Amino acid sequence: MVVSKKIKTFLRSNPPKTHWHIDPVIANDTFFCLTKHFKCSVNTFFAKLNLSSIPLPTSIYFETWNSIKMRRIQKHNEYVKSIPFSDFKVFDSVLSQIPNNYMVQSSNSSTIRYLQLFELNPSLTVFCNRGTSGIDGSTSTAIGAACVSQQSTVFITGDLSFFYDSNALWNHYIPLNFRIIIVNNRGGGIFRILPGNKNSENFSTFFETNHLLDAEPISKLFDLEYTSASSKEELDTALVDFYKQSSRPKILEVFTPSSINDQILLSYFDFIK
Repeated sequence: MVVSKKIKTFLRSNPPKTHWHIDPVIANDTFFCLTKHFKCSVNTFFAKLNLSSIPLPTSIYFETWNSIKMRRIQKHNEYVKSIPFSDFKVFDSVLSQIPNNYMVQSSNSSTIRYLQLFELNPSLTVFCNRGTSGIDGSTSTAIGAACVSQQSTVFITGDLSFFYDSNALWNHYIPLNFRIIIVNNRGGGIFRILPGNKNSENFSTFFETNHLLDAEPISKLFDLEYTSASSKEELDTALVDFYKQSSRPKILEVFTPSSINDQILLSYFDFIK
């Protein structure tokens, strides 16, 4: 599955003439256009495929889409420079400063949707526990993956997702190089980009779930190092030492203004058009 419903709808509405899926067992048909399932490994398939015998048509496919990609990156960078401190700005700073070869674990909802908008360091491996797209279990997944892989790991999460699964920190196996970055916008900010009356009392109570909590007491409870930031300057300063070796895992909590995050995200899509 891809995260973006718009991309999924676009691909389903513009199916290819032929779609092959190569896998020894499963044939995913996400875009409802599967024409052939080859039950073998990818390496086996390409070893047996004689490309030299296949006439290749002249195409400007790559040039067309690469040009669009380059324009989007340029517009993206222009937009990031123009916006105030917000969720969007935080992800720009955070993602640009993750060390090489880290495993990036993402929580659901806002976090993974922001991640897909940025060009990431190709040495990073990125995982998200999508499941049924709920916020439960992301922290548990991140810690479990870090323990098994022994790879330096940073878990990027929203506040509700972190608090929901904070019990995952109650174990003795969290690696010392495990890092958590919490983007705390004081509620489920993702719901503000959806249609509806965002200024009603019912919205803030039952959809956005406003709160005044922070993660510092939890970090003390589970003996994790804790740092917070409420501006770009504070965030950049905190990130300088965040990935250095330590005797305990670390939490960096970044507080953002909830009132502007939705408009900044929605304006982004208008800007890059």
